[in-house]
Amino acid sequence: MRCFPRICFLVAFTTLCAFAQQPFLDARQWTALRDESSGAAPYENLRYLTGLHRVPATPEFDQAAQFVLQRAREYGLADARSEQFPVDGAKNYGLMRSYLAWTVEEARLWEVRPEHLLLGDWKTDPIRLADYSHTADVETELVDVGNGGSVAEYSNQDVRGKIVLADGVLARVQELAIAQHGAAGIVSDMPNQTTAWSGLDTTVVRWGHLDARQPSGFAFMVSRQTAEALRSRLRSGEPVILSAHVKATVGPGHWTVVTGTIPGTDPAAGEIVYSCHLDHERPGANDNGSGCVTILESARVLARLINSGQLPRPKRTLRFTWGPEVEGTMAFLASHPEIKQRLRASIHMDMVGGDPFKNKSVFHVTATPWSLPSFVTDVGAVFLDAIRAAASGYAAGETSADAGIVETRAGGQGTRNELIGDVTPYSSGSDHDDYDSSTIAVPSLYLRDWPDIYIHTDHDTLDQIDATKLRRVALLGAASGYVYASVTAQQLPTLLPSLTAQAETRLAQVFGAAQQLAADPQLEAGVAWYEARNLVNQTLQRESATLHSIIEFTGGLAGADADGAKALAEQAATFNNWLDQQTKLRGAKGAAPSAPWAGDSDAMRVPSRVGEFGPLTYQNDNVLLARLGKERYAKIKLINSEATPMLNVRDQSELYAYEIVNFVNGKRTVGEIRDAVSAEYGPLPVNLVADYLKACAEAGVIQWK
Repeated sequence: MRCFPRICFLVAFTTLCAFAQQPFLDARQWTALRDESSGAAPYENLRYLTGLHRVPATPEFDQAAQFVLQRAREYGLADARSEQFPVDGAKNYGLMRSYLAWTVEEARLWEVRPEHLLLGDWKTDPIRLADYSHTADVETELVDVGNGGSVAEYSNQDVRGKIVLADGVLARVQELAIAQHGAAGIVSDMPNQTTAWSGLDTTVVRWGHLDARQPSGFAFMVSRQTAEALRSRLRSGEPVILSAHVKATVGPGHWTVVTGTIPGTDPAAGEIVYSCHLDHERPGANDNGSGCVTILESARVLARLINSGQLPRPKRTLRFTWGPEVEGTMAFLASHPEIKQRLRASIHMDMVGGDPFKNKSVFHVTATPWSLPSFVTDVGAVFLDAIRAAASGYAAGETSADAGIVETRAGGQGTRNELIGDVTPYSSGSDHDDYDSSTIAVPSLYLRDWPDIYIHTDHDTLDQIDATKLRRVALLGAASGYVYASVTAQQLPTLLPSLTAQAETRLAQVFGAAQQLAADPQLEAGVAWYEARNLVNQTLQRESATLHSIIEFTGGLAGADADGAKALAEQAATFNNWLDQQTKLRGAKGAAPSAPWAGDSDAMRVPSRVGEFGPLTYQNDNVLLARLGKERYAKIKLINSEATPMLNVRDQSELYAYEIVNFVNGKRTVGEIRDAVSAEYGPLPVNLVADYLKACAEAGVIQWK
């Protein structure tokens, strides 16, 4: 469609007015943040980080941390410093057990017969050596054990003193091949982080991790192409002799966390924390060098504008942290309970710079879990919409590059693309799991790319990064953090109607899912009726709590959300009336049925949390497994997906487990917790919830009231 100048002006003007109508920032504040933001600065910072193999508790991680610290100081952050936290495989930080340090001097893998071929060298390509490999010097035969993760694969093979070729989960192969059957080491092409594109590129080399607590063993990672060539030769009866040399140590050490602040005007008002994870294999550009340099850019933008007086200094302090994924967050919070107490909201970035046309990614603003309803998601969603509209206007030729938030300075590495992004439900997998967990309860705005076809591979390079996207996400992060830091109760009359409108939209969307539940032919009419009503009513509770969260956050007067809560209640009542009529047409009789768990003695019990803070699973630790042992852990029905035909929980058991514990507050019964997680993820039999909580009680995580 041809765009005439007058029409272009009207489109641009309309876009600006639409943004001005959002309640969080005025046009002057937004323009200042937009114009200060850069994609070139984070792109160049990322260039340096991608040259480092940033495994936690290693010298190159500390080198990366020193670089970030230097930049933080240059950008004007106050009290910028790095801290070291001891790790020895036993020390706990909250509920998380620390891991171990790793230092590598050299490592090489050669094929010596029949070919003389270098298969991997730590010095030039460190991803080739699996993390936590031990010292070794061996020349021996290569044996193909297939997946290598089952006992049967070793029944007719003698692997003692040999190197095994396997594509199974590396730690499991290590346990069977090395610990139980005496193999010297592993050559692995294990796939990880599978996506729809996995396996199409057979040249990628994937990142591998051994269990550092095992006393010996090593693994070298190879591409699927290389592994298949080796398998083919072994199947033909051709012997392959490899020489592996590793000089490395595993033992006690430290994690490093870098932090700095932009002080607020009121120390008692609390802090907003930005987080990311600095650790990853080399190059690790999108995962997660991109998140690290983008919060660094958000910090630069905010510090410059606030310190120069272009933006009023907010009342809450803005804190920025860089550390090992999950582990650094837990160590920092455990060591600084006074900071943990001051935190009010977090912004977590994990993979935010991928060019969607190269790595197939979509950018997601990810909501908090239902156990922690918060307005923080709505703020991020508003700014995502504003940036998407600006990007679309530029792509259509209707606005300037600056108005479209395009990066034109990063050596041609900024695209002119639209921003492909959306708002999604809670998804697990990074430091936001810590913040969102009930014993920390700091609502997190989680920004992420997913999927990413190059995640955890040697192809996750700077070439896959879009400097324009870095600029846009840095702007989104800076704008959201500034709102969290500066919002006051005086703004509630303007904010609450907008937040109510978003809540009403979500409630209407959930009604569609409730209609499907009510009509589900696999469910008895009365059960379908209950589950549909439960979904609507739990959503009403969540959305009402979301409105109330900003009142509590700002110290506003109780009842300020009365109009919004009333509107939501009326909307939910209308939906429930419709569900009542439809389910009665299916044959359900009488009033709305009682809970499917009514009369179950286990369902009426009330659990409460005890012990240290944090969720129950971490990067290298599983609290229930560690405390209960493998045999008892294997009997937990939810974890092992022993669900009734009502639901297949296999793909969501970890999400259910995370939220079940989060909903434990000393007031809800097991049945009420069941209703809460069933609304969030789908109907779940109450016996699975009760069984899981019994295991938690045995592990000392909860107690029964």
